[in-house]
Amino acid sequence: MARVGRAAVVNWRRRHADFPAPAGGTDMHRRFDRAPVVAWLLAHDKIEVPVAMPSASLVVHGGAGRPASRFRLDDPHLDLADDAGGEDELSGWLTDAEADEPAALAAGTFGASVDRLTAPGTVPLAVLGEVRVIERFRSGSGGLRLTPAWPAGLRGTAASGARGGLVRHGVAYVGPGEGCVRKRHDCGGVVPVSWCQEHGDTVGPVLEWHPAGGIRCTDLAGRIAGDAAAQA
Repeated sequence: MARVGRAAVVNWRRRHADFPAPAGGTDMHRRFDRAPVVAWLLAHDKIEVPVAMPSASLVVHGGAGRPASRFRLDDPHLDLADDAGGEDELSGWLTDAEADEPAALAAGTFGASVDRLTAPGTVPLAVLGEVRVIERFRSGSGGLRLTPAWPAGLRGTAASGARGGLVRHGVAYVGPGEGCVRKRHDCGGVVPVSWCQEHGDTVGPVLEWHPAGGIRCTDLAGRIAGDAAAQA
């Protein structure tokens, strides 16, 4: 928040008796509650903005049976590509210790996956694999800015609930008839079931899966809307 390193915090704690007490951590890596630290920084003119500080929440899964990890990125910037061949990028400030873990998760053979990304200005997103860290930038004042990226074609809407995960749509081999009671999406995708012969079966139910809310989904929905307008 103040864009300073650990040495500056140690100095503040030594010189100011009213500096907030640690809420946890170790002797080498103290952790502090955000609210009292913000109040102290404002009171001592260490920061100038008495406004909300936006952040992004990132739930990353490294695969191979590893549990998902949650990270907070301060002052985030999300750049979403408008082409399936492009790449999405997210950047934000973390501490050294927090930045090491997502970088390690993304260093696997196929990169990490994002189970849930909640960032200002966009719906919760998820990414199916191939997430990697493309930049680690350290400012002169000690802050560390991390930038993960992933193929835009793998990005989609995150499932509701805390676990997140990618929502997928299935485009059936045969278009749904008038009697079809399955939920239909704007892209033409359906949720196939074993007894619905129109949509194959549970073994071979669809022609393709694609991320809900992703570029492919949006493209298919636009084509359907255009065809309907032309017929009208």
